[in-house]
Amino acid sequence: MSVVIPISGVARRCLAIVALSALAASACSHDPERAKVEYLQSGNRFLEQKKYPEAAVQYRNALQQDPKYGEAHLKLAEVYENVGQMREAGREYVRAADGLPNDVTAQIKATMYLLLSGQFEEARVRAQKAVKLDPKSPDAQIALGSALAGLKDFDGALKELEEATKLDPSSAAAFAGVGNVQLARGSRADAEAAFRRAVEAAPKNPMAHLALANFLWSAGRPDDAEQSLKAAVGLDPKNMRAQRALAVFYMARGRAPEAEPHLKVLADLDTSPGATMKLALADYYISSNRADDATKLLEQIAQRKDAYAAAQTRAAAIAVAQKDPASANKDLDEVLARDPKYVPALLVKAHILAADRKYDQAIQYARTAATSDPRSVQAQYALGSYLRAAGKSDEAIEAFNEVLRINARVTAAQLQLSELNLQRGARKPALQLAEGAAKQLPRDLAVRLNLVQALVANGEVNRADALVKPLVSALPNYAPVHVAAAEVALARNDSQAARRLFTRAQELDPKGFEPVAGLATLDLIEKKPSAAVARVEQQLAKSPGDLRVHLLAANVYRASGDNAKAEQQLRAAIQQNPSDFGAYAMLAGLYASEKRLKEARESLEAVLAKDPKEIGALTLVGMLYQVEGNQPAARERYERALQIDPGAAVAANNLAFLYADEGGNLDVALQLAQTAKQHLPNSAEVDDTLGWVYYKKGLPALAMPAFERAVQAAPKRANYQYHLGLAHAGMGQKAQAKVAFDAALKINPALPGAAEALESLKTSR
Repeated sequence: MSVVIPISGVARRCLAIVALSALAASACSHDPERAKVEYLQSGNRFLEQKKYPEAAVQYRNALQQDPKYGEAHLKLAEVYENVGQMREAGREYVRAADGLPNDVTAQIKATMYLLLSGQFEEARVRAQKAVKLDPKSPDAQIALGSALAGLKDFDGALKELEEATKLDPSSAAAFAGVGNVQLARGSRADAEAAFRRAVEAAPKNPMAHLALANFLWSAGRPDDAEQSLKAAVGLDPKNMRAQRALAVFYMARGRAPEAEPHLKVLADLDTSPGATMKLALADYYISSNRADDATKLLEQIAQRKDAYAAAQTRAAAIAVAQKDPASANKDLDEVLARDPKYVPALLVKAHILAADRKYDQAIQYARTAATSDPRSVQAQYALGSYLRAAGKSDEAIEAFNEVLRINARVTAAQLQLSELNLQRGARKPALQLAEGAAKQLPRDLAVRLNLVQALVANGEVNRADALVKPLVSALPNYAPVHVAAAEVALARNDSQAARRLFTRAQELDPKGFEPVAGLATLDLIEKKPSAAVARVEQQLAKSPGDLRVHLLAANVYRASGDNAKAEQQLRAAIQQNPSDFGAYAMLAGLYASEKRLKEARESLEAVLAKDPKEIGALTLVGMLYQVEGNQPAARERYERALQIDPGAAVAANNLAFLYADEGGNLDVALQLAQTAKQHLPNSAEVDDTLGWVYYKKGLPALAMPAFERAVQAAPKRANYQYHLGLAHAGMGQKAQAKVAFDAALKINPALPGAAEALESLKTSR
């Protein structure tokens, strides 16, 4: 008995393509020239019917017969263009131009796509070829003019574009090109005249009206721009560029409801992969707090395989906003099960975890996102933010620096880096970053407040005061402004004004850290330690997991004479962030000041007896042995810590320095120093260790950059200056070595080895 299996419409189409391909291959396998032509003709028939996937298959079949078949590349480019895959279209047009060196259209198309990707020199070469092939082609002249404009040859561009207007006085594109060049030259009046001539030349061409609208908007004439945009849409309601421009105009002008009809038209017209404009409409609903409308639309979009992940991730973001993390996680887990490297879903997942203060897990998701798309500013910035929240400042600095390597104009990353540099005492870099951000966004409040802090840290109190005073008057109910003004007052030694401003900031932000830290500092200055203690204890109750509060409390307790509680807070800080050099140093200093190194070690050994894998305790025991001068015992503890966790950065750094100091295991020392550098890329201590290892290996040229970074980050550390001097001396740079040795001895006249090194330098030839 035979069984009839029903075939869906999609399946029939797939079978038709397979059958067609097989039949053509069978019929023509002996004649590749004939086969490629038949594949091309078949593709053309599908293209005429707007069956783009089928057309693409046939054009690719033709290219299998002849990879340099220009006509097939040209048609495949047209397919990509129709489905919105512009990058692929551009690539195919360039290949078509290579395969059809005498085809003017192919050369012009290739030129236009090269212009879009910023490859102006190659575009110029292609356009010149097009002009040579057909000197009477206005499109070729426009292409050449546009390429020259991209190369900043405005006179040459203007000459070519004006020639195009002569060849075709009705060419709106030519006149618009003239307008763009005149605008680039700063000739606004001439630019406007050219854009208006474009409209006169082609009054029914929506693109001419669109070009004039763009000029008028940039010239600060929004009402006139709106009329031109409406004219463009009126001439061709299905023109997606015109509809998109009008929608963007309304959104930018704060008239979002007027953008909705145009976004709906775009969503209806959109046939591009990924449902870009449909998702834009969903984003509009989300931004307008119309979650129900957004959810309904996203459910429809999610039915499309090519848009499923984007739609489902947006649905998860809506669930997060509605405080339904369970639904959000369900949606995200489904997306990530299909595509574990889908960056938007990874970032929403990280956001949910960070909101729950699960920073280590948030960091893992953000790091996966950044690895999956190394050029993603959002992923790198999110990673930096979560690292900073977890107290991993050095790794956060590296992430924010990566943001700026991708895009140097991301002001938010500059702000983060400026604040982090201020925290670690790198005042000059902090000010440079703050001033750079202020140049880009001079009126942004966060930028201005950061600049105030950086100016105060660098002693430029008058500039800071001039910046902050108008802000206090303009924003009397904004806590950060009062904090900044209080810090300026504190720098002026005006304790009364500082207390008043910090108090007002605390009233406005009862849970804020900065007002409490400022008031506690004033309490200590005014010799009121009990008041400072009361403040930090209240803050500890409000923010028990905040690393900054632990460190503040430790300082306050120590200043008030309660070293036991200071120790407790420092241990809590180390447990929260085992890579924080500052907390280790403070705790070791506390033990040394009390002459209870042995007692402290025994206490920590008791902790290790209960939990032998406690990296922080192991590392601290090693440091205490190191302070005592018991290097073998210190080395053994660091080695044990690294057996448990090869990435234990502080232990790796300290062990590398010990190995280098002893002159043995230098290759291992270098590996350890590089491990520490990988985990703590902006640590002065790590840079000094790395430089010391290179110096001990007899490589002063490699040591020099590391020592220079250490000195730049911590110029008041005498041993860093001394090491830099040794590297200069090792390279025969006596003058630079003397400067570094003098600086070291000025900071610490008793620094071992520095005076001898300086004297040796003076007596050497």
